[in-house]
Amino acid sequence: MRPVRAGLLAWCVVLAAVCLTCLAGRAAADGLPRSEDELKATVRAAIETGDYATFEQLVFWNGAGKIKKRVVAYQVRRGLGRQIREISVAPFDEQTLHELKTNQRHRLNMPVTHELRVVFDEPPVNDAGMPPTSVFLVGKRDEVYRIALMVRKFDDDDD
Repeated sequence: MRPVRAGLLAWCVVLAAVCLTCLAGRAAADGLPRSEDELKATVRAAIETGDYATFEQLVFWNGAGKIKKRVVAYQVRRGLGRQIREISVAPFDEQTLHELKTNQRHRLNMPVTHELRVVFDEPPVNDAGMPPTSVFLVGKRDEVYRIALMVRKFDDDDD
């Protein structure tokens, strides 16, 4: 009888671990934007108040090495505290998405469906009159919007 109890106990422990993992994933998704309007409002508030922690939650870091994390953090922090002229969410261009998916060295770390464009309220950055702009690749994961990254297809931290 003892081996049966031990086996049952092991299954209970595994089931409890799976349930906790699922609940932790849900808890992590709580508070993240579920709609395009919530996404725009969350990003606007994070940028205007300099809230890097919100961006850390929004970015889906899976597959990002140390260097990629530093580069993304630097790029995000460069935008914090700036005045915003406009934020828009639009479907991601299919041709560009195809090009990203067929890249030999890099891959998207999650499915991308939209682009989030943040136009800063600052003087143009070039002769064409384009204002400073940040563009983020976004998609839904666990029913909430997340920012995707291009990561290397192989295990090498030099990204």
